[in-house]
Amino acid sequence: MDEKKLRLIHTVCGCVISAALIAAAVCLIISAYTIYKSGDSPYTPESIGAEYAKIAVPLWIAIGSIFAGIILNVALPLPKSKNKALKDPFIKLRILQKKLPEASMTVKIKREREFRKLMKIICAVLCLASFIPAVLLLTWFDHFTVSNLTVALLETVQLLLVGVIISGVLLFILSILENKSAEREIEWSKIAISSSEKSEEKAPENNENKIKIARLVLVGVACALIVIGLTQDGFYDVLQKAIRICTECIGLG
Repeated sequence: MDEKKLRLIHTVCGCVISAALIAAAVCLIISAYTIYKSGDSPYTPESIGAEYAKIAVPLWIAIGSIFAGIILNVALPLPKSKNKALKDPFIKLRILQKKLPEASMTVKIKREREFRKLMKIICAVLCLASFIPAVLLLTWFDHFTVSNLTVALLETVQLLLVGVIISGVLLFILSILENKSAEREIEWSKIAISSSEKSEEKAPENNENKIKIARLVLVGVACALIVIGLTQDGFYDVLQKAIRICTECIGLG
């Protein structure tokens, strides 16, 4: 497919997703305000379900558009620009790997690859560990009471921000280390190729498999978490607390 048409499709899909999410958010706010104004507190699952059944269509459209965007990115990914490809050391490395047979790989090249794998594992473990305090606090349901709701939410947000900052710093450090390692492997690969006298360079393949796998894993994890949340029936309490926050704390009422 032509690159211009592909980019146009992705742009239109992004606009549709944004519009669907905005519409769903507005409908949720209106429904929450309507429930609060009805004066049926404490709210029952029946009253909440009856009100939110009215906005099922925009919610399903928003969810469907998100999944459609994910499928589009997996099935028809955007090609990388040539300038980025020339500056990316991993693209250069893949070009050299096409010319370098397994028999010609030196110990230094293998060491650099093992180093990158080890750094990815360490970074993933540390990123997950940085969110453990926030997850533990979120699963501590007794902590989120009416009198302690504001404080508990602030504590949760602070822990989430700490996890995001730590993960961002770790990913930044990982990218630097990986780029340095790739540049070293490029030098060793050039030396090995020149000594083995192999044929001309071949065009590198797109490094999209990892991205596809990561997206599929994220979709699977998201679906699993949604199912777990629905089976615990805790979303009724969350809805009531959300309505109270929007109408009482923020002042929509």
